[in-house]
Amino acid sequence: MPAVLKIAAGIWLLLGGIGTVWTLMGLLMVLAFGGMVAPATYLPALALYLASGAVFVTGLVLAALLRRGARWARIVLTALAVILPALLFVRGRPSVGEVPWQQVLLSPVGGAGLAAVAATVLMWLPPSNRFFALRAVSLAETPAASRPGGMPQPVAAAAWILLVAGIVAALQAALGLALLAGFWDPSVNGIPALVLWLTLAAVAVADIACAREVRRGKPFVRPLVTIIPPAGLGLIGLAAVAGTLSLDPGNPPAPGGLGAAVLLAVLTQGLPLIAGLVAAVLVWLPASGPHFRTGGEAVPAAPAGPGQAALPPAPG
Repeated sequence: MPAVLKIAAGIWLLLGGIGTVWTLMGLLMVLAFGGMVAPATYLPALALYLASGAVFVTGLVLAALLRRGARWARIVLTALAVILPALLFVRGRPSVGEVPWQQVLLSPVGGAGLAAVAATVLMWLPPSNRFFALRAVSLAETPAASRPGGMPQPVAAAAWILLVAGIVAALQAALGLALLAGFWDPSVNGIPALVLWLTLAAVAVADIACAREVRRGKPFVRPLVTIIPPAGLGLIGLAAVAGTLSLDPGNPPAPGGLGAAVLLAVLTQGLPLIAGLVAAVLVWLPASGPHFRTGGEAVPAAPAGPGQAALPPAPG
C-alpha cells in the first residue's frame, strides 16, 4: 500500500473514531434525559445523533475496507466528503457569502472538514490509483474456490451490532443507576426505574457475551439473540407503564398520555434492544446458516486434482 493511501486511511480512521465518541456521548445524554422533555424536542435530537453516529461508524468501516483495496469504499468516502458540507448550505442559512469562513476553518469542525478534503485528495493520487488497479487484478485472477473461507458478512455485522449495542446498554445502565442513586425515592417511581436500568445492565452483559459466541458460530446463540430483544423491550414497556401509573394524574408524562409515555420510554431506553432485533434477523439469514452449522470453522478449498498444480498466492 502506498504511503499516501495509508495516510488517507489513517485520517478517516481518526475522524471516524473522534466523531463516534462525540456522537455516543451526546446520544447517551439524550437517552438518559429524553423522558424528561417533550417528544417534539427529544425526537429531532435523537434523529440527529443517530444519523451522525451512523455516518461516523460507516466512515470507520470504510476506512478499514480502504486499506484492503475496496474501490467502492473510496467512492463512498469521496461522496461523504463532498455531500456532507454541501448539506449545510442546502438545508438552511446563511448563504455561502455570509459564512464567517475564517472562524469556521479555525474551528474543530472546520479542521475536520479540511482533513476530510485532504484524505480525499490523497485517495485519488496516482500511487493510490495504481494500488486499487493492482488489487482488482489480483482478486480477478484468484479463483473464488482458492480464497480462504471467512465469516459471512451478515454474521460479522450481527456480531458488531451486538457488541456496540451491549456497550451502549452498559453505559446507559451505569448512567441511569448513578442518577437513580442520587434521587432514589421508592414512593414515586424508583422501583420501575430500577427495573428498567437493571434490565439494560442484563442486556448489556448478554449482548457482549452473545457477540463472542456469534463469531465462534455456536448454534445455541441464535435462539438467545432472538429472545433477548423482545423480552427486554417487554420489561422496559412494563416498567414504563408502572412508572407512569405511579405519577400524579395531574402531571401527565407526555401529551399523548400513557401510550405516548410508554412509546417514548421504549424509544429512549430500548435503542440497544431495537438494534438487537436487527442482529437477530441477520443471524437467521440463509447466508449465515453454514457458519453456525460448522461451528464457525472455515471450509477449506478443494485440493488440486491429479495433474493440476496448486495456484500460487495472489500478489498483495
